[in-house]
Amino acid sequence: MSEKISSNNIGISGEFYIAHILAKNNFKVNVSLGRTEGFDLFVQNPHGMNITISVKTTYSDKSKFILMNEKADTLSDESLFYAFVRLNAPDGIPEFWIVPSMVVAPVIKESYKIWLKTPAKNGSAHNETTMRGFYLIQRDNFPDDWKEQLESFKSNIKSLEELK
Repeated sequence: MSEKISSNNIGISGEFYIAHILAKNNFKVNVSLGRTEGFDLFVQNPHGMNITISVKTTYSDKSKFILMNEKADTLSDESLFYAFVRLNAPDGIPEFWIVPSMVVAPVIKESYKIWLKTPAKNGSAHNETTMRGFYLIQRDNFPDDWKEQLESFKSNIKSLEELK
């Protein structure tokens, strides 16, 4: 009998998966293990540039979005990146997207504003929430070219390697 995997273990799996990918690409990686506010990995790329990465992970290959806290609306720094990981568990190969916080913050902020103005399926108004959805698929209230943007972020270690 298999037990449900805790959300903490899912998160840790994503952090170590990204740490593994970066380390095998010649990055120096420190995993914060929850001891830092706002990021999970402190990374130095092969050129010596310091980068922080917040890892957000989902378990299922059916996940269309990853939930984030409202703080992500305002966290916009050229050295802060998000690694969105879809583990595709239990048997699939994980997928990941490396996205600059300077892209994430305005997209989810605007998307949330639009979501609040859009009626729910039952016609009622959406209630305010502290959670935001980062979508891994094309979405009406995301940019028109979101699918293309996502494709450019997918497995994109080069964007971190090229920083100087």
